Amino acid sequence: MTGPEVSIIIPAFNAEKWLADAVNSVLAQRFTNWELIIVNDGSTDGTLQTARLFKDHRIHVVDQGNAGVSAARNTGLATAAGHYIGFLDADDAMHADNLSRKLQALTESGADWAYADVAICDADLHPTGDVIRGTDKDVLRTTLLQEQPAVPLSCGNILAKRQCFLAGIRLDERLSNAADQDLTIQLAARFRPVHVKEVLCLYRNRGGSMSKNVQLFQDDHLRLFRNARNRGLLDNPWFRRRCMANVYWAIGGSWWIMAGCRICALPWFLRAVACRPAVIARPLYRRSRRLHGIGTTTFITA
Repeated sequence: MTGPEVSIIIPAFNAEKWLADAVNSVLAQRFTNWELIIVNDGSTDGTLQTARLFKDHRIHVVDQGNAGVSAARNTGLATAAGHYIGFLDADDAMHADNLSRKLQALTESGADWAYADVAICDADLHPTGDVIRGTDKDVLRTTLLQEQPAVPLSCGNILAKRQCFLAGIRLDERLSNAADQDLTIQLAARFRPVHVKEVLCLYRNRGGSMSKNVQLFQDDHLRLFRNARNRGLLDNPWFRRRCMANVYWAIGGSWWIMAGCRICALPWFLRAVACRPAVIARPLYRRSRRLHGIGTTTFITA
């Protein structure tokens, strides 16, 4: 008996309110040869019970103690049987053509992994009209520079050949909201991507998500770039300074705007300018682009 063509992994922690939307979006896929692995990561609400309500034989539920979202995704990877593997967050959803269009793109291009564009939705999963477009440029360089979106919502977007994970790619369990970017970096450094230029993923923008925690954002992104440096991806001194200036500037901006803590922000702005003085023009550049109607999509760190 042959196994599923695609494995989809949903890590779920206290996601009782949203999980059914995510699962139903998988059940609605036009491509049907899939398995869905829901990893309940020690939820204290009714997430596990909700997951077990679905009786489709293609849906498997794994229950584990709370270990974090990256550990839950790795648990799913350990049990996935598909020739292709993708992820979906428990509070997001996918378009009915998501799997079929990405599989078609992978077959036609010969690429190793695929990603698409993402629609921003409100808390009820209704599209707001905002879309994050993936890059058609060098994915690795774009992700490291952090100047424009590369692979939006990576862990709810990427569909990769099984061979990528057999080669050792895993989620860094020390990371939370930067785990998506770390996965993108690992894939882009070793395997060829293809961008499907369609909106195939739905991101639920809700209050209180991990992306709103500035201290976590800071710690995660510093570790993300330590990982990149340890992998030899920042060996060029000029490129490293540019990347780090952008990261420091983003951390400072998060403290300033999202946390309202200017004292916390200023040291990061100073570090950014010390790395690369030209970074100070970034807000002016973005404001100019907005005034001219260019690049008006929102940056999301999921």
